[in-house]
Amino acid sequence: MDKKKIYESWLEKKIEIPDSFADKVMGGIFEYERRPRWFDIPRIIEIISTHAIIRNGLIVTGAVAGFLRVIYFIFMALA
Repeated sequence: MDKKKIYESWLEKKIEIPDSFADKVMGGIFEYERRPRWFDIPRIIEIISTHAIIRNGLIVTGAVAGFLRVIYFIFMALA
């Protein structure tokens, strides 16, 4: 069947949309946004950027991890 015919047959159907449809959709969106998220990236970035101790701790952790990778690479190259 042609796409145009399918679309026209869909338009011919009389579908009743209840008056409370928009209220139900908006209520669902409100409930979804109100639900706590376990992995909320913008919130994590906000926490990291506002706390200097956390930010510096992550920088130090990254530097130590990089230093250990360099040491490991040198150890593997010389072995």
